[in-house]
Amino acid sequence: MKHSKKSEGARFRFTIRVKLFILSLAILSIPYIGYEYMRELERYLRGSLENSLVDAARAIAAPMHESYRLFPYVQSEPEHTLFIHSLNYPIQIDGYTEDWINYIDWSDTYHSSSGTNEVNAPSTLSYKLILGRYDQYLYALLQVQDDRVIYHQPTSEQIVDSDYIEIILGDNYAVMQRYFFTPSAQGRFNPIQIEKISDDWEEKEYIRYITNIAAEWQQTDKGYNLELSLPLHMIDERMGFVVGDVDNEEDRSVQQRIGTAGTDTENHPGRLLKPSNQIEQLIKRLDTTEGRRIWVLDSQGQVLASSGSLKRESSQHPLNIFYTLILPSISERFQDDLAGASRLQGLEIMAALGGKTESRWRLSPDQKAVIVSAATPVWITDEVRGAVVVEETTNNIQMLQRHAMVSLFNKTLIIFIGITLLLLLFATRLSIRLHRLSNEASNAIDDYGRVTGTMSVSGASDEIGDLSRNYAAMLDRLKQYNNYLESLAGRLSHELRTPMAVVQSSLDNLQTEIRDKDKQYLERAQQGIQRLNLLITRLSESARLEQALKSAEIETIDLCKLLTHCVEGYQLAYKSARFNLDVPQKTVVQSISADLYLQMLDKIIANAVDFSDQTEPVNIKLSESNESIKLDIINYGSILSGEMEGQLFNSMVSVRDKNKSNDPHLGLGLYIARTIAEYHGGYIKAYNLTGRKGVCFSLVFPR
Repeated sequence: MKHSKKSEGARFRFTIRVKLFILSLAILSIPYIGYEYMRELERYLRGSLENSLVDAARAIAAPMHESYRLFPYVQSEPEHTLFIHSLNYPIQIDGYTEDWINYIDWSDTYHSSSGTNEVNAPSTLSYKLILGRYDQYLYALLQVQDDRVIYHQPTSEQIVDSDYIEIILGDNYAVMQRYFFTPSAQGRFNPIQIEKISDDWEEKEYIRYITNIAAEWQQTDKGYNLELSLPLHMIDERMGFVVGDVDNEEDRSVQQRIGTAGTDTENHPGRLLKPSNQIEQLIKRLDTTEGRRIWVLDSQGQVLASSGSLKRESSQHPLNIFYTLILPSISERFQDDLAGASRLQGLEIMAALGGKTESRWRLSPDQKAVIVSAATPVWITDEVRGAVVVEETTNNIQMLQRHAMVSLFNKTLIIFIGITLLLLLFATRLSIRLHRLSNEASNAIDDYGRVTGTMSVSGASDEIGDLSRNYAAMLDRLKQYNNYLESLAGRLSHELRTPMAVVQSSLDNLQTEIRDKDKQYLERAQQGIQRLNLLITRLSESARLEQALKSAEIETIDLCKLLTHCVEGYQLAYKSARFNLDVPQKTVVQSISADLYLQMLDKIIANAVDFSDQTEPVNIKLSESNESIKLDIINYGSILSGEMEGQLFNSMVSVRDKNKSNDPHLGLGLYIARTIAEYHGGYIKAYNLTGRKGVCFSLVFPR
């Protein structure tokens, strides 16, 4: 019985604590509701950001309207232009690209389709050009791709007899200066300027070396690099570059020319776009928001000025790694596809140059950031002379959303832990009270239905307190009723003996005076009285058992000898039955009450004889181990039904056929045997033999 209770307790139970804990999980719906709210908030913030950028673009463009000096040029069609980047540090003229690493991605590429190809041969000439300004100097880097580099021969009569680079400087009306870079070897050199002088007979060309232009020529695996610097005062409004290629050392004629302004670069160089200091100072004063970039464009989308950066510093939350698992991450390092651009394109820019304010959302090239841009036109009279573009990423929105979500999660987590602890404490208190009440109820009544304990009465005013008081009152009434039932057998036997004695004496007196023909009625009355006496005796035996257990004397007895004497007596008492005793050769001693032990054996042997088929002996086997002493009593004959195996040793349970038995049976014999076995610390069980040939009663006692 105890083992089965443990196995039942080991199974998972849906206790009050578990139910309350699951109920507390409903608090986790708060972060989900907050998350949905944050998504709505994000949509609102996105709209607010877009409107903010549009308003900022209009505010910045407002002082530029009708400002002719800021937008002096009117272009109806795009023309070739060169953009000068603002450098953060001076460039070292060495022919290498390390100083240009932050700007080289924005270099312009020129090839034969945009220049002059002198022969109908496959073009192998192309170059990249980038210009930058720092302090009072203009820097330039040309990366020329040429399959064969030819250098100038100092002894040659030709002024230009090798690969060369030409710079053309001028204004909007005429070309003023032309400089040629034709080194005789790689390294530092000075460019030349060709001057034509006419006398009375002919026109002659003279070479003049320019010392205020620094240049470095470095040959590479794919061609050569030219890095140069010149003072800003030398340049005006227009500037052009022409790269010439010579592939034949004997002929040394120029086979290909590629210019930055097309085939007519030498006569009409492209316009030079220099960042406007006035516009830069203006936009820096108007908007200094961190993480926001401002562009000012001309009517063709070319950059006149820019300010700010899309990158911004963000504070790192100490639990940032944890929240990255449930919140979208904010990437501070993303690819900025417009950093250093000289010309902008896009739907919003086209709309702004067309006279409308427009905004656009786009992903960065590496898809790590979302960039929002708003563009608005700049008007000079009734004409659009330029546009203002304001850009910003959504990282600030995500940061605000993240901080709000982190705060919500932290507060919800604290509330959840607090409420869960309170619920668990409350559930634990309920569980302890109910568990104590359950244990008291379980211990108050033993396995046989007898009330052996009491229950404490709770003073609490809740339902559990009412339950404990009702249980205590019910147990008290049940105990009184059990006491009444237990004393009923003794009272009946006591009360019935006197009238039965009167009836017995009356029958004895009648026996001498009754006629022979009426003796059969007297015999029947005598048999009925005998059966009543036997019934009262058995009731008395059961009633006296509790008193006998209290007054029993324990002594150490050799069970082998005891069983031998008992079997001899059983053989005389049950002449129709046979007995077979199997005991160890050695002495088996046990501390028992001999009278009670014999009474227990009598009940079991009587039951075995009654159910034996008389053809097989009743086997009695005694065995022992280190832990226990076992006594098996086996009778061959009828077997136990399945439903009776668990009830056989209960009080008032009998499986005898009433039609085949003349003696009264109250179902108390095996109940008395079980009670005596448990008094000695053991237990008794009955089971059918293998093959269903009979029943075995096993008595097991601890050593």
